[in-house]
Amino acid sequence: MLTLILLLTANIGFEHLLVDPIAHRVGMGYAQFGDGYSVSYNPAGLAYNYGSFYSTSYLSYIGDTHFGYLGYEKNQLGLGIKYFYGGQIKKTDEWGAEHGSFGVHFIDLNVGKGFLYKDVAIGVSVKAVYARIDTLYSLGAGIDLGTIYLWEEPDVQVGFAVKNIGSGVKPFIETIEMFPYEVNVGGVKRFTDVWLGLDIVKPALMDFGIRVGGGYSVVPNLELKASYNTLLSSIRTESSGLEFLAGLTAGFSLRTKALCIDYTYSPYFDLGGCHRLSVSLGG
Repeated sequence: MLTLILLLTANIGFEHLLVDPIAHRVGMGYAQFGDGYSVSYNPAGLAYNYGSFYSTSYLSYIGDTHFGYLGYEKNQLGLGIKYFYGGQIKKTDEWGAEHGSFGVHFIDLNVGKGFLYKDVAIGVSVKAVYARIDTLYSLGAGIDLGTIYLWEEPDVQVGFAVKNIGSGVKPFIETIEMFPYEVNVGGVKRFTDVWLGLDIVKPALMDFGIRVGGGYSVVPNLELKASYNTLLSSIRTESSGLEFLAGLTAGFSLRTKALCIDYTYSPYFDLGGCHRLSVSLGG
């Protein structure tokens, strides 16, 4: 109980951990598997891997910031590296005089393992975080936990994941910050050419939210996909007349037997837009 109280009242940092740089799952990731991105979403999906995947992703984020992702999964093991670059920021003193600039860089290393216990997939991943702002740096460590269950006859997948259970181990200056935990419950129903998904999510810094989405295979090598996130629906503008699109992510997948290329776009209106590009190889 004491641990729970500390998690709910402690200083939350490392917020970049909540940003998803991957295009392939349009944010609907916690009940899916078999595409090379399980270690980033729900490590339980690694239990169903029986091949090798190589993946890379890029996210052009708001405020001229950028995320990158590299992943490798082989059988029930997975490795993911996420990188955040916050651009160059002017360095000024208390009188407003400029003294050059400084950068903001975060790197996350995530190593996961999945295994089957009877009919349930279980996964765990450990992560190490390095954050640097100018000459100051911080280190953090944590874990992700997850499980997935399949109903094969109706082709339904259900997943549960608790992400970012951890904290800083070396502060920037004095204050130790907790990771921004996130609890996800997701489900996916698959049809012949369509999949539909629903996630319920509780981030540390927000209220409960819902993500709903899916994909449709127009032809065997092309899939259109989209999702809607209620947590992002508050990003609105009064000037465009398109505020009803806040929270939407839409894109497509192009695939061959082993290669898959994904692109999605999320409109953030006055803040700009988010472009995600993912490429994976394997199967």
